[in-house]
Amino acid sequence: MSVKVIHEAPRDVPCIAEPDVLVVGGGAAGIAAACAAARGGAKTLLIERYGFLGGTFTAVTLGGICGTHMIVDDQHLERVVGGLYLELEARLIKRDGFLQPLRHGKIVGSPYDSESFKMVADDMMAAYGVTVLHHTYAVAVQAENGRVQAVIVESKGGRGAIVPRVVIDTTGDGDIAARAGAGYDAIEGGERQFGSTMFRFTNVDVARAKALSRPQMREILEGAVNDGYSLPRTTIGVHINPVDNITHVNVTKLGDSEGRPFNLMDPEQLSEAERTGRRQVALYEEVFRKYMPGYEKARVVDIGAVVGIREGRRVHGDQTLQESDVRNCVKPADRIAVTSWALEKHGAGRDTIWDFLPDGEWYGIPYGCLLVKGFDNLVVAGRNLSASHMAQASARIGGACLAMGEAIGTAAAMSLSLDATPRALAVPTLQARLEREGAILTPGA
Repeated sequence: MSVKVIHEAPRDVPCIAEPDVLVVGGGAAGIAAACAAARGGAKTLLIERYGFLGGTFTAVTLGGICGTHMIVDDQHLERVVGGLYLELEARLIKRDGFLQPLRHGKIVGSPYDSESFKMVADDMMAAYGVTVLHHTYAVAVQAENGRVQAVIVESKGGRGAIVPRVVIDTTGDGDIAARAGAGYDAIEGGERQFGSTMFRFTNVDVARAKALSRPQMREILEGAVNDGYSLPRTTIGVHINPVDNITHVNVTKLGDSEGRPFNLMDPEQLSEAERTGRRQVALYEEVFRKYMPGYEKARVVDIGAVVGIREGRRVHGDQTLQESDVRNCVKPADRIAVTSWALEKHGAGRDTIWDFLPDGEWYGIPYGCLLVKGFDNLVVAGRNLSASHMAQASARIGGACLAMGEAIGTAAAMSLSLDATPRALAVPTLQARLEREGAILTPGA
């Protein structure tokens, strides 16, 4: 089948910025990367497609910040993420936008308010002197001989070129790496993780809602299925919001008419996923009001501005995190972030599959997973790290993304101060700097 092609006329593009470090994508990893790079003395520019920062935490909304603690035993938790995350947490607490970690069996998350998160992210950018351009899309990359020469952007002001010394791709989907010609994996078959549309209820009787365990809620939803409601998922995540009478719900599951996960890198499928998600939210609102104690008068107060994508492109790096590394709790000497999050699989059926690590165990993410193979000045952080399908199902969690972002932003600034590439940076030197800044590389030490 032939494809009609329109030829664009050649044009000159004005250079609008020449930062030391360009961070593309203002989610968890991007916020931490930008702050860390600027903290290290690099002139840092962050570009973001929305009018606010936070990414999955604010545009999708998650309800809880997960992956920052590991379970030691039935009574105790241990932090596995420190550094800039602790500042973020402290700023949220100051705004009454954060609750201490809550356990749901072996799942631990800290409820937060997404609107407070947006304001806190602004505050952190200002505190570290990061320049931020909102409503700005990276649309093309010029690369030559293993170096990104320029990132072409579009905004209300038109088209422009940004010429950085180092580029950090924190887009979540590896957009910059893909446009630069880097290798990546993007699963096309049924093993791709399902996405979700997140939403919040208001008018909830929180006292009664809190009394329900997740297994009890699943049993109630299975009862609704037996009564004829076509619920795509009954394994549910609920976070009690810091704002009174509001709960955040993670329960939708975005699949096509044949039950396959949408390819959320495809614009037509992404569009249909958005519509499917809203239809599912309406269905769950009806079911919750009818069946779920505490939700009799509940109404959906907001829906995430974009669907939650769990897995897009996984960029090829100097190293690749493997499923066996996660399951065997491997602690590599060159780790720059750690996590103890389960292998969390959103696959076929109404369940979510959780393969938990043993209590008190964790694994490390090697530095090489953030170095883009074949490129000297392009690095990544977040869920687009170099990882296998199942390893990414653990490493993509928010806490780990924050830690990876801080690590790679720190590395970018350090390498520039040495007039070297990030790949040439001595990992022990980077680790020492991270630990001085409060990052955790050996929990409990």
